[in-house]
This record gives sequence, structure tokens and C-alpha cells, in this order.
Amino acid sequence: MKTKFQLLVLVTILALAGTAVCVAAQEPEAVSVPYEPETVPVHPTLLAKYEEFFPPAVLKVTDGVWVARGYNRDNPVLIEGVDGLIIVDPGESIPAAQKVKDAFNANLDNIFDKKPVKAIIYTHHHDCHVNGASVFADEQTEIIGHESLLSNMFSEWFGPVYPSRVEGGSKMVGALFQDAPVRDGKGWYAGYALAGPQIFGPSGFLAPTKTIKEETRLTISGVDVVLIPVAGETTDVLLVWLPQKEVLIQIAVVYEAFPAISTTRGSRLRDPLDYVNTLKIARGLNPEYLVTIHGPNPVTSGKENVSQYLTNFSDAIQFVNDQTLYYMNKGYTAEEMMDLIVLPPHLASSPYLQEIYGSKEWNIVHIFRYYRGYYTGEVRDLFPQTTRSEAEMSAFLAEGDGDLASKAQAALDINPEWALRLADDALVLDPNNSVAFETKKAAMLTLAENTMNSQARNMLLSDYLLMTNQTTRGYALGNPKLVFSNIGDNFVELMPMTTLHRILSVSLNASKSMEKDIVVSLQLTDSNMNDPMMQNHYTLNVRKGILEVDPPSASKWQFEIVTDSLTWKQLVLAKLNPEDAVANGKVVISGGTTESFYSFMELFELKKSSPSLTIDSDRPADTVIRVPLQEKPAADTKHDLLYLLIFIIVMAVFLVIIFITRI
Repeated sequence: MKTKFQLLVLVTILALAGTAVCVAAQEPEAVSVPYEPETVPVHPTLLAKYEEFFPPAVLKVTDGVWVARGYNRDNPVLIEGVDGLIIVDPGESIPAAQKVKDAFNANLDNIFDKKPVKAIIYTHHHDCHVNGASVFADEQTEIIGHESLLSNMFSEWFGPVYPSRVEGGSKMVGALFQDAPVRDGKGWYAGYALAGPQIFGPSGFLAPTKTIKEETRLTISGVDVVLIPVAGETTDVLLVWLPQKEVLIQIAVVYEAFPAISTTRGSRLRDPLDYVNTLKIARGLNPEYLVTIHGPNPVTSGKENVSQYLTNFSDAIQFVNDQTLYYMNKGYTAEEMMDLIVLPPHLASSPYLQEIYGSKEWNIVHIFRYYRGYYTGEVRDLFPQTTRSEAEMSAFLAEGDGDLASKAQAALDINPEWALRLADDALVLDPNNSVAFETKKAAMLTLAENTMNSQARNMLLSDYLLMTNQTTRGYALGNPKLVFSNIGDNFVELMPMTTLHRILSVSLNASKSMEKDIVVSLQLTDSNMNDPMMQNHYTLNVRKGILEVDPPSASKWQFEIVTDSLTWKQLVLAKLNPEDAVANGKVVISGGTTESFYSFMELFELKKSSPSLTIDSDRPADTVIRVPLQEKPAADTKHDLLYLLIFIIVMAVFLVIIFITRI
């Protein structure tokens, strides 16, 4: 009898457990496809551009010049000389560059086995143009870049806003969902207009051995090369002109899409006329061949075709710039002039000026702020509102929080942009509002499906995955300290001390230091050849919420940190714990205690208080991404309570069994 009863109870437990499994199987994370929904349709114009990257190919420009398209985020260029080779922009990572090298070898009869690489030329500092250098270089290879390439790299990228740049860049290029490419109408990822596939991996960046300050003519392996320093996306751009072959190799000033004077990943405000002036120089060369180091169609042939391409791109930028200033001088705000500025028909219809990367509206806002700053001239903008205040204003107009969510839901069929904004406001006021949550999801998917702009699509879908907790990898953003700690060692060694101390400054926890006035001496025991401006001694003054380095006057220091420059960099970037640095003798504290050193370093912390954070060690340092843990809407919370209830019932039955068997 007892055995039959025990069997009955066991069946009951299994049934209850099965119920729990069935309920769990209905959750989004249990679906068999990569993401839910399985497919997000792509705007036909953007899809057509993405498909042009396939199959990857080595394209001949003219005798002795080839470009590899579709293997990499950029299009590396190979130039053959008499007794050696030249590589322009070697690619985004070591494995990506290796794929390009293999493709060149396969198409050009193992050319790298026959001739060494005499020079590598960087067109500018962006990661997808420099990180493959070690694959092509040997000890004799000259690495050539703009004089300000490293300073740009450490101010625009590996600097105090590095975590923000990483997050923005990862979202902009669609890195979060690249594992679900669009195939046969299925999937999510459709490139980002300037590139198709991406191959992440460790960096093979090599610092320039020769820098270019002014227009320079070189002869490399019998090939005449003219390097022209200009500005565009960055201020460290080199145009590569091959006068004998009439080939112009360029990027950062023209590509196969409407220009993006700034990008959604974030950058300093750029001067729109830098592009125009650079394009005038390029047009003046009158090239027979134009090679663009981004885009699926990197080769344009014929002087007339090249001239028209460069002229149209320049005119598009100047038109938007000049018309923005025209209306600004009339007292219009950027938002008021958006519908008034209409591209001339010949520019609007150009296949290489479609808004698949840049946006007319984004450029208008950028240009307006570049010339005028934040204040628009409208008095209401004297009073910028917090995000919550804006949400409360929306709720006031909608007569209550619940009405706001309903208004957002109703707006879905009228204007999904309105729906997104209103749903977001409702979630600011009530993160558990399931109506607003579902409305925001629907609006984001609708907008992603219908935009031809790759940056907008990738941003929308990245945030969709984050808000629905569907990321399939262990990313780590939201913890800047962890992001800083993953800067590659080759970049850490090159990092100037001024950049390092700016990172330290923005890492200071103001609330912890508001009542502090601490002066610390930093004595470095070495000199850094990569940083000629580096001193051997610094004074660090934490004073009421700020860090000042080398104040003009400061009280006597409380203690001194004695270490070498690399150890200090590792400490500031959280690659090394202060306790470990002291224990292994890399740091010596003079005139104070080790505890005072530890307390000082604890003032500098970047960890956010709420998210749980992980990092995927297989990903490169410069593609680290975060997964913020957002509150679940009420429906998900109910599921969690159901699981808890089932667990309690199962445990209760189990305890009853034990009790009965012992009677």
C-alpha cells in the first residue's frame, strides 16, 4: 500500500514538474530560433545594398592595384611594386585581415609568398582600418599614418568616453544580432550600408613608424605615392594618390550613401566644410579611378564618372550646410527647417546619395548645433527638461499614466514614432506598465522594418534585444571600469599619460569625494618613449568632487605612489588591483600607509549600482557590449510568481511523502 501511495505521489510530482516545464517553454528565451520575432523585414533599398556585398571578391582597379570587397568591414587595397607590396587599410582584426590576405593570395597566385609588404598606409585611425596590420607586416615593413593619428585615437576612441563609444559603435553596426543574418527573407542582420559581414577578433594594430604632416611624395617599391593630409570624419585623414596610375584611394570623406556628418555611435562635432574642402582637393586631382574603402562597389572608373561622384557628394553636404545656415539666419530652429530643406532632384535621385547611412535630418541638427550650440533661440529651450519631466508633461496631457500608455497604443496605427515616444514616457513613469512595454516593442519593430537607414535599424533592433533580454552572448557594458580594463595591451602601452589621467578624472565618484581634499604624489620610475610629454612626477589633487592633475599650487602631499608607467596605467584602467600591485612590489607607498593608497584608489570607481555584468572573453576588447537588466512588465512578473508557487507545492508534497513514510 505504501509503495502504491509513494508511486502516486511521484507521478503527481512529475506532473507538476511537467507543468512548470511547459509554462517555462512559453517564455521567449526558450524558442528555437535566435530571436523573437524570427524575422524583421528589411527595407528593399537597404536589403539590395546589403546583398551587393556578396559574394566577397578581389576586384582589379588597374594594373598593379586590387581591392578586397566583402571580406572585412573595410575594403583593404593591395598595390604591387617592383620588389614589394603596399597595403592600404589592413582591416578590422587579425582574423579579418588573414581572410583578406588569403583571398589576395588565392586570386593573385600567392603574391605574398613572392614579395614582402614594404609599407602599410592607414587612411585614418578608426578601428576597422588599422587593426589587421600585424597580419601583413614584418620587421622591415614601414607603417605610415597621419601625424595626429595616435592623438586622435586616444582622444576620440581610447579616451575618457571609450565605454560610451563602444556601446554606441556596437549598436550602430548591429553587432548584437549579427548571428542572425537575413537569408531568403529570414533573419535580422542586414549590415550597416558601409559594410556587410564583420569578423571580430584581437587587434594587430602597429604604431606608425613614419608620420605625415603635409603633402608628401614617396616612392615605395618603384610606385609613386602622394599622401595628402586632409579632414573629414576625422582630422587625421590621408588621401592616397597614385599619380602614375591616376588612382585615388580614400575614405572618411565619401562613400556609397548619403553622408553622415556625425554617427549615432557618438563623435565630436565635425566641421561640415572639412568634407567640402577635402572633396575639392580630390576633384582637383582629376582621377581616372576612385577606390572607396567602404561600400559594396568600391571601384569607380572614368574621369567623368569619378568627377560626378565626388561633386555630387560634396554638393549634398554643402547644400544641407548652407541651407541650414540660411534658415538659421531667418530665426528657424533645426526642427522647424527640416521640411523646408529639400535636396535638388539630381542629388535626391542619385543611387549613391540614398539615406541608408546618413540622414538629412540628422545632419541638419548636427550642423545647427555645430554653428549655434545648444540654445536654439526659442525661449522655451532656456529650460531643458529632464526625461522624467518630459514624461510627466506627456502624462498630464493624456490625463494620467494609464491614459498615456493607451494613447501610445492608439498611436501605433497613426505614427509609430509618436507611439515609441509616448510608450517610452509611460515606462519612465511606470516601468511595469505592460501595455506601454508591448507598444514600445511593436513601435521599434515597425520603425526598424520600414527605415532604409542602416544606423537607425541597427540601433532600434539592438535596443529591442536589450529591453526584451534576448541577447545571446555575455556582454559587458554599463560597467565602464570593466570596459576600460579590456583595452588591448598594445594600446595601453601607447596611451599618453594625459589621456590616462583624463580617464582617471572621469572615474572619480563625486559623492565619495565631495568632502575630500587629498594631495598625492605620483613618482614614475621610468620614461616612456611612446609619450615624449610624459613627466616622471605628477601631483594628484582630489578636491571636493574633482581630480586636478598638477595644480598650480597644492598643499604638501599626504603620501607618494612610486611605480612604473605601465603599472600605473594598469591600475587606472582596472587591469591590476591595488592590493596585488603592492603585494608583488610593483607599487611602493612612501610617507603613508598602504591603506591610505587603497582608500584613495577606491574613490575612483565606475561600476553602476544596478545591472549584473558579464563579459564574453572570446570577444575583442573594443566590441564589448552591455546587457542592462530592465524591470519586467507585470505579465512576466506573474509568470515568475507562478513558478514560485509550483515549486512550493512540489516541495510541500515531497515533505508530506517523507512524513508519511516515517509514520
